[in-house]
Amino acid sequence: MRRKLLVGYLVFVHILLALILIKSDFLVKVGDRLGIRRNTEPEITQHFERMVKYHESIDPNVPAGSAIFIGDSIIQGLCVSAVSTPSINYGIGSDTTLGVLKRLSKYRSLQQASIVIFEIGVNDLKRRKDEDILCNYSSILSQLPSHLPAVVSGILPVNEAIAKDLKGYNLRITRLNAGLKALCEARKPKCSFVDSSQGLIDSDANLSAKYQRGDGVHLNGTGNAIWIQELKNAIKTAQQPHAPDRQ
Repeated sequence: MRRKLLVGYLVFVHILLALILIKSDFLVKVGDRLGIRRNTEPEITQHFERMVKYHESIDPNVPAGSAIFIGDSIIQGLCVSAVSTPSINYGIGSDTTLGVLKRLSKYRSLQQASIVIFEIGVNDLKRRKDEDILCNYSSILSQLPSHLPAVVSGILPVNEAIAKDLKGYNLRITRLNAGLKALCEARKPKCSFVDSSQGLIDSDANLSAKYQRGDGVHLNGTGNAIWIQELKNAIKTAQQPHAPDRQ
């Protein structure tokens, strides 16, 4: 009888400890320290599916010659008509390169667009390795109509001091942007890369407080104004006629 009580007590204590660990962030911290943390949130959400259906209802009426903006919430929060007209905003909050790959073929308007502008990748940082992000980006660019010029906006810097889950992001963003620039270089003249980081960071290389909305990621109106001018310049360059390659 005493032995059964002891076994029952030990089982109860272990269950209680397990519940405490699950409810706390102890396991998350251990996972972060060991580099084995996994994101358990679904990547393709109901919000994503709803937004894609909404885009599909718009897409047949997008005017020929439009600039098409594709990306995550940073694009979604951009006044794209301030960059180029006519234009359409196909930004989806929390989207990733995987999401763009899944929805790109649904935008038939790309066939008659004048240019496509991408800004995507910051949400990938918690889900996949840098080389996998670049691989997805390469697939995205490969799926575009052959005549269509593209502008790839580098992943914008974040403010690592604001949220602990942003720690280490800026170093990865710098490496990824170098990779994105190389991808575009290999596809010239149909791909142009623009990195707006230098105009948005503070002395610690973080996204400056005066250019973001307080979450360390999303630009405010002042930050967007800087980005808009950079995008305008990149689009102007991308749409200039290029001499054909000599054989």
